[in-house]
Amino acid sequence: MDEILATTDTKYVLGHSDHERRRLALQASILNPLTDSFLRRAGISAGMRVLELGCGIGEVSLMAARLVGPHGHVHCIDIDGDALEIARGRCRSAGHDHVVFEKVDVATHAPVQLYDAVIGRHILIHTPDAAAVLKKAVDKVHVGGLIAFQEYDLSFYPRGYPEMPLIFWVEEILVEFFRRAVPRPNIGTQLFWLMQEAGLPPPECRLECVMDGGPYSPVYEWLAETVRSLLPRIEALGSTVREGRQGIRGQPLGFAEPARARTRREMNPQLRRKGMS
Repeated sequence: MDEILATTDTKYVLGHSDHERRRLALQASILNPLTDSFLRRAGISAGMRVLELGCGIGEVSLMAARLVGPHGHVHCIDIDGDALEIARGRCRSAGHDHVVFEKVDVATHAPVQLYDAVIGRHILIHTPDAAAVLKKAVDKVHVGGLIAFQEYDLSFYPRGYPEMPLIFWVEEILVEFFRRAVPRPNIGTQLFWLMQEAGLPPPECRLECVMDGGPYSPVYEWLAETVRSLLPRIEALGSTVREGRQGIRGQPLGFAEPARARTRREMNPQLRRKGMS
């Protein structure tokens, strides 16, 4: 894709299927507490006008709507029309008539007036030029406004205890896939510098990670469904048979190059745009 800000759909490696939307809902049940805390620390509060990039099925939209309250406004954009319909229905059912959804990409969206904040969750990791998207976000907030992105670092994954060979193997598959499939798999740890390159002051950052376990943990299903969503792309990138490894579709699965054990990190940068008033 030549236009670095033209769209994000062709770069969203997990696709836009009904299955992927269900997987996003499962993921949200695990990550939403972190995101809610992140938005509050970032300064999203009552009465603010907020733009959300890549809203998907509206998980972050609902959180932002509650935080800004009925006297605020949340404008959510995405290029997946079906996901927008789901998000629109969810916000309507929740009584949030101060939330608007628009099918448009980041580059095309033209706000009537500048926002108090631009937010996004797991968006930049899928964009071909994260720095350009950040610069575009800066253009959409007024002086003193807020830019807050919550992103993964999928260049490695923390190994749990005790030894869990199947889970470790799935994590290695995911890490190796993102290493090959996206421009910046460690976008979370790059944001401190990328935001400054976009003309912003040094951001406030925090690193967080979900820790869970036990027989009823939703993390197992989340990992399995993530691989299921990615499986066509994993196979397209080149998979080979691994002895003793049973794949998601009942077939062995693995990359030609052995995946190394890594850890997963998540960084939550947040900052305020500063300038002359």
